[in-house]
Amino acid sequence: MAKGRSLWLLRHAKTVRHPPVGGSDHERTLAPRGRRDADALGQRLGDHGDHLGLGDDVMPALVLCSTAARTVETTERVLAGLAEPPPVSYVRSLYDASPGEVLEQVSMVDEDITSVMVVGHNPAFETLVAALPKSPIPSLKAGFGTCGLAVFDLPVRRWDEIVPRIATVLGVFHPPF
Repeated sequence: MAKGRSLWLLRHAKTVRHPPVGGSDHERTLAPRGRRDADALGQRLGDHGDHLGLGDDVMPALVLCSTAARTVETTERVLAGLAEPPPVSYVRSLYDASPGEVLEQVSMVDEDITSVMVVGHNPAFETLVAALPKSPIPSLKAGFGTCGLAVFDLPVRRWDEIVPRIATVLGVFHPPF
């Protein structure tokens, strides 16, 4: 379905309100609803799922994930249904990253990889999901909620060529999946 490179932006699933005693925001884990949402997305993306109707050629070959507990847990649950999940690179700088910093991490991906999933946080992801497509996404008027997933086709040869208003939207998905 994709003609260029595929970029998946997945916001972490719903979290508990407070970090563990003595912990920081970085250690907040998923709430029960977040675990359900991430598991449901994982079932859709898994070997026995429908891949959200996107096709095998678009599935991520690499995952870049923030090191926050909630993004790590979201990633683990979303990839659990794959017999051969893509490798995951945990990137501390994705926690509290700006949209430009997220794209900077993507720009460092090996050129042989044509589909990447990035698992991270708002407000950067909401900003990127609004900025990348050629035209506005109507469903984003209410924001980019937890466990939201946006998948883009990018008409670029290299990851460092991503600029605003370049992408074709392959799909935007929100719980329930």
